[in-house]
Amino acid sequence: MKKLSVLLLTAVLMLTIGCSQSVRKDEPVSKVQPVQEQPVSPAAEKETIVKEAVAAAVAAAKAETAAVISKNANEDITDPYLQNGINWSQRTVTATGIGAPNPNAPNMAVKRAGAINAAKIVALRDLLATIKGMYLSSEQTAENYMMTSDVVKTQVEGIAKAFKVVGEPKYFEDGSVEVTVEMSLNGDLSDVFMKETDFDENYPLVPEATYKLSDLTKEPSVYTGIIIDCKDVQLRPALAPKIFNKSGEEIYGSANVSKDFAVQQGMIGYLKSVESAKENSRVTNNPLVIKAIGVKGTNKADIIISDEDAARIKDLETKLNFLKECRVIAVII
Repeated sequence: MKKLSVLLLTAVLMLTIGCSQSVRKDEPVSKVQPVQEQPVSPAAEKETIVKEAVAAAVAAAKAETAAVISKNANEDITDPYLQNGINWSQRTVTATGIGAPNPNAPNMAVKRAGAINAAKIVALRDLLATIKGMYLSSEQTAENYMMTSDVVKTQVEGIAKAFKVVGEPKYFEDGSVEVTVEMSLNGDLSDVFMKETDFDENYPLVPEATYKLSDLTKEPSVYTGIIIDCKDVQLRPALAPKIFNKSGEEIYGSANVSKDFAVQQGMIGYLKSVESAKENSRVTNNPLVIKAIGVKGTNKADIIISDEDAARIKDLETKLNFLKECRVIAVII
């Protein structure tokens, strides 16, 4: 009997404990009431949407601007402008060198390797000679500028040594080899030559709009760049040219542009036809086309336009800022 009572008591205790645990599981972990979401006012919701849209637009503009800087603004050109070894459309310098083999070399493989190295040395020498003859502005050549500083001269020579070989070497029956090398005017080389040039350092990567979109939609055309037809004035290409009006006022120069754009794609692009210029990504899809009325400077590298066209450009620049991104192409013979 006593044993039966103990068993019954044990069973009751186990049942009680089980029910107690079941109740605990059903109870909420915390008795803190959930926070009720406050209703958002239409004004606050609109402000949030505007902020998100602005942030997205700025991010997209930064990505597009970075792409423009890094992209070759003169790619896929069908009518390159060549002048004394410089392709001003593609903004490259090219030189060719021929090297002779060492007659005392032990075998043909060593002779060819030596001839290739000799050809590269000759090509590098011609590459530097071409660079020295390049116009930096309407008053200065690269050679003049290099003579002002041994540091500049050393930097240019070092940059030129980073040339790339174009195509395959040509082998001749006498054992000599011809090699063609190429380097870009953009980037490091332009940076060295423009080191003392005054640029618009206040130009941000994504400029603040100085106009309302509603105002632009009222305009008959929103221009995206400038094409200047210079075929009648015999303009010569340069690294840092300028544009003046007939009265002698500077309309476009280094002070108007961002250094990043000037170094990476040049202050002005050069092509041989208005048609190809209109298709160039530098001036995008709706450029303003005007004609030059003269050239200026010892090297004839600066452009003169009419006072009327200059006024139009200045008016557009206050709204669009495309001059700061070097969206200018000169069409030359």
